Amino acid sequence: MKKYLKIILLLAAAVFICSTYWPYKVKSSKIETPNEITFQPISASLSIDFEKRSDSFNVSSFIGKTALEATQVYAKVVTEGSGTNAFITSINSRVADSKKHEFWELLINNKPSSVGAGSYIIQNGDSILWHITTY
Repeated sequence: MKKYLKIILLLAAAVFICSTYWPYKVKSSKIETPNEITFQPISASLSIDFEKRSDSFNVSSFIGKTALEATQVYAKVVTEGSGTNAFITSINSRVADSKKHEFWELLINNKPSSVGAGSYIIQNGDSILWHITTY
């Protein structure tokens, strides 16, 4: 009888130890996965502001390319210089009049661009605007 009692006590102790240790072991080895995967839409826009009208274009397919490349697809552009040094002097026959101190200003997300159109690489979420301004 003592023999059976020892076996029952050992089995009870084993069950108790396993029942307290096992959940911690399983919980600690659980692989963490993100609760939700979020996708941000890819978008970028280009606007050309003329005195009496404004033209807007979706340029999402130009993300990773330059603002000059996107502008040249949607408008007739005349530049001085080329590539990263290109300076736009005319868009759709609207010439920036140097006698009036005008120039085509490039705004990126409502802020003047610190680089030229041939250097600026379009990024997701960009809003690009060309407009005539004076210096």
